[in-house]
Amino acid sequence: MTSDLQSLIELQQIDSKIAALRAEIISLPKHVAEIEAKLASSRARVEAALAAAKTDEAARRKHESDIQDQQQKISKYRDQSLHVKTNDEYRALMHEIQFAEGAIAKLEDKVLEIMVTADVRKESLKKSEAELKADTAENDREKDAVRQRTAADEKELAELTAKRSQLRAGVTETALYHYDRVLKMRGTALAAVYENQLCSACSVLLRPQVFQEVMTNQQFMSCDYCKRILYYIPPPPKPQDEPKPKAATERAPSSSRG
Repeated sequence: MTSDLQSLIELQQIDSKIAALRAEIISLPKHVAEIEAKLASSRARVEAALAAAKTDEAARRKHESDIQDQQQKISKYRDQSLHVKTNDEYRALMHEIQFAEGAIAKLEDKVLEIMVTADVRKESLKKSEAELKADTAENDREKDAVRQRTAADEKELAELTAKRSQLRAGVTETALYHYDRVLKMRGTALAAVYENQLCSACSVLLRPQVFQEVMTNQQFMSCDYCKRILYYIPPPPKPQDEPKPKAATERAPSSSRG
């Protein structure tokens, strides 16, 4: 195999690794944004539960205050009923007392409803707070892992970039030009060819003469269809047939003389 061909094969492997590393480095901030969004959602649920509990508590206190107001009215009406002079006045006060008692009953139902809801909210708040705690811990772990992964990727990227420059310096200008042009156009610049005589990238069957030349790995050959640089990979050697074990010869029994 020519030195240019061998160098280009290694160069393509490095370029593929570099592309994968760059893609991962770009994707890592997106991953951080996703886990941050998850944490923000958990925090929002806790804040919403706390706000709802605060609203319920304010409503309960308001209803209890209204109950006290109605109870004071009833007490006042009862006191007034002791001093009325006519039945109409007495009936009017009794009506006001019944109305106040009805209002108290409705307010007490609302307080009871709020108390039942508050118990449910407490359980929901506990669950939300537990999820927030778990998500916060996971967020910290994930962000630390992302930082470590980014640092490792950037280190490997720097090493591969240096090796890439070294490899490119050893390739002829013509071969490098063709490599860069096809790489930009196709995403990969080289394609292996096996015994099936197909370009492994585009699956086009090579002409017999082209295949014969590719097999030598001494010619700079390109696929007629996709223009990728071709190189031949011979089949693995067949395992040698293991010698069959010799059959044991049976010794004939000796005849006894009479």
